[in-house]
Amino acid sequence: MITLSTNAHNAKLSILLPNTNKALSDALKQASPEQLSQLKEGKDIKSVLASLFHAKIDHTKSDTLLLDLLKNSAVFKNIGNFTQDLKSLLTTLKSDPALTPKIEKIEQFLQPITTVDTPTLKEKINNSGVFMESKIAALLEKADFDESLHHDLKAQLLSLSEEVKDSPKIQEQIDQLTTQIDYQQLLSHLTNSTSLYLPFEWDQLKQGSLSIKKAKDNKSYCEINLTLKEYGEMSLMMGLYDENQLEMHIQTQKKDLKSLIQAHLGKLRELLVEAGITLRSIRIYDANEKIIPKTNVYTSDEANYSSGFEERV
Repeated sequence: MITLSTNAHNAKLSILLPNTNKALSDALKQASPEQLSQLKEGKDIKSVLASLFHAKIDHTKSDTLLLDLLKNSAVFKNIGNFTQDLKSLLTTLKSDPALTPKIEKIEQFLQPITTVDTPTLKEKINNSGVFMESKIAALLEKADFDESLHHDLKAQLLSLSEEVKDSPKIQEQIDQLTTQIDYQQLLSHLTNSTSLYLPFEWDQLKQGSLSIKKAKDNKSYCEINLTLKEYGEMSLMMGLYDENQLEMHIQTQKKDLKSLIQAHLGKLRELLVEAGITLRSIRIYDANEKIIPKTNVYTSDEANYSSGFEERV
């Protein structure tokens, strides 16, 4: 049973308080006096953080500064592989027969990437833990509160943490996982988008993240950043407009991967057509090629998203 005694406001605010959000705490520890001074300018930290939960975020200097701290703080340069950390936690749980009942609750969040389809991806994103606080706010008055959070990863990790207080190793592993979720939650709120770890098990993957942003005029953007064991770094930036028109940028670290993608472009187009999507343009870059402008989901200027695409009709 998941027990969370809180109210809607505190549930939303808690992930942005330094004493409960380890990602924010670590970032603030590395901030210079000048940066902290700017962050506090005009209002205290608590009120700045609370404002991040407004439906529409004004891009103030303090918001930009906090985002800069999160993106550039050295402690986050190698935040870890969420899937591998989750597998490590399961291995530890399996070593203690008394913890067997907890294993199934965690294993439901570990699914091979080969099983991905639209419904599964939607489910994985919704249950990634990033939306736990908003779920709490929506469910407080409902009788099925505990059942509704049963499939939320962060809720299950916090529940497990309460039950294994006497196991420092498990606590450390849970802290590592919840810190990564906290980090993605902060990015989501600061960028007015959905940012999360890649929620699938994939042996080739060393590290991966996914960011989705809904813009004006029913345009949507998705950025996927991968670090692959065999092919190195790979970034994909996709823009969807008019419901089914797709434009894509791909940047690869290794030319072997670029050649592999080019060799399978025909198959990619076929799969997209089957899904009802028309690939209007695709551009593939080497890592040393400069993309102008550099597109990413953290940009506040919407124009930057579309101007970098090469359209082919």
